[in-house]
Amino acid sequence: MCAKLDTTGLLADVTYTILLDDGEAGHERAHLYRRAQGGYWMTSAIGMTRPVPYDLYIEISAGADWHVESLDVRLSGSVWRDATYRIEGSGAWRATIQTDEATIERQVPFGPEILEFNSVWLSTLTLAQLDLAPGQARDVDVIRIEMPSLEPVAAQRKYEYIGPGHVTTPAGKRDALHYVVSGTHHLWADSRGIVVAAQYTENDLQYDVKLLKYHWLG
Repeated sequence: MCAKLDTTGLLADVTYTILLDDGEAGHERAHLYRRAQGGYWMTSAIGMTRPVPYDLYIEISAGADWHVESLDVRLSGSVWRDATYRIEGSGAWRATIQTDEATIERQVPFGPEILEFNSVWLSTLTLAQLDLAPGQARDVDVIRIEMPSLEPVAAQRKYEYIGPGHVTTPAGKRDALHYVVSGTHHLWADSRGIVVAAQYTENDLQYDVKLLKYHWLG
């Protein structure tokens, strides 16, 4: 993992603040690159200070159609893991997870092409793939990558496009498209499809992700 990227292909440089109970809990710094051979590279670095401190580094390779081709994850802190996720033939996603003690192999059916994880890029990719119309909803099979195990688990979500609206972030007020996932997870994306705010629940704790800085270079 951690491939060297050609920064001449940089399209977006985005920073988010992550809030827990209205107090700062961490940051995410994310970059979107255009690959020379077509498609996209996305990187994300997440640093959390509470409730459990950890650092997460993510690399995503996606095709020109925004479908994920590969995912690499490095988790460090109280738990250390490296993980890679690859399509194996046409039948499965294979996860290889390296811990201090062992290498863990996991496999889930390929059918779900949508991956869910703690990164705005995977949410952005999902919205681009679904391409929902206002008021439209769709039940979707997904592969959810669990924390902190990094193991892939099959799940089902309902994605609904509520419609255009506005969201207030530390970077200012933004026109945004509002989506709801399974009635509880909210996403707001700009006209380019990049998520500018999110609200989700994890381990019974509610997190708010809000845009802090946004540089579009594409």
